[in-house]
Amino acid sequence: MEYFNSMLKNRKTKIGIGLGKSKDQNLKIISAIKNFQNEYDSIIYMFIREQYFNDIAQNGELNEIKTKFHFIKTDVPENEMLRYLKDELIDAAIRGSLSSNKFLENIKNLFQMTTLNRLALLETFKGYQFFFAPVGIDEYRSYQSKINFIESALEFFHFVGIQPKISILSGGRKDDKGRDNIVDKSLEATEKIVTFFRNKDSSLQIFNDEILIEKAIENQSNLIFAPDGISGNLIYRTLVHLGGGKAYGAVYLGLEKIIIDTSRTGNESEIIGAIKIALSLFSNLI
Repeated sequence: MEYFNSMLKNRKTKIGIGLGKSKDQNLKIISAIKNFQNEYDSIIYMFIREQYFNDIAQNGELNEIKTKFHFIKTDVPENEMLRYLKDELIDAAIRGSLSSNKFLENIKNLFQMTTLNRLALLETFKGYQFFFAPVGIDEYRSYQSKINFIESALEFFHFVGIQPKISILSGGRKDDKGRDNIVDKSLEATEKIVTFFRNKDSSLQIFNDEILIEKAIENQSNLIFAPDGISGNLIYRTLVHLGGGKAYGAVYLGLEKIIIDTSRTGNESEIIGAIKIALSLFSNLI
């Protein structure tokens, strides 16, 4: 986040954020935006259904917001926010507390994508930050999808100017080979991926850290890939919701527009982090 903070430029960027059905989460997002706008002069558009807006309309938080802040009341906020993005009425979109399934479906339809890859910025309880994937349960399945995902992540790192140090995880240690067929396939896939990228670019720092995610952190990898989407989602949830870590949003890769994903139960630091990432990426584009 220090790197993204250094890229921030205080211009009037227009950012859209979705509000879902949870009143408590919506008020948490509004509080985060208010704190963000104490420092940055961005215009925030909140996309929300009428019935959920009525739930928060009388809250004091709304009356305390002093900078530009707009509610867009619509029956389909997942679609309306992305339409604003496509039509350049906003510069970036953040999922906020909207439904993940509907939001993903609308992104695929809008950008004519069959698969979506998200790269999450996480932080350990000791304060070490790294990008992590996959976080979607249906992401990063086949060998080719893994290659494509990593290539998209490398393009993102090149765009923002970060030198990658990559850790590829698998379902066991190398000396576990032969214990289980699924573990064997995971070990083979990881080694195949590492070999592919080393052959493609011998200067690339990419390592097979087996199942030892703690080794990846000790070696200060800044881009870590779990064996698959399910294990990745569990690692994310364990770190952020049980292990005292933090999340700062996840960047959608390979799109022509800036879209940041956040958890529907994300805390204030995640919301502010996502806004800052969106703002810095937009500053890098123009």
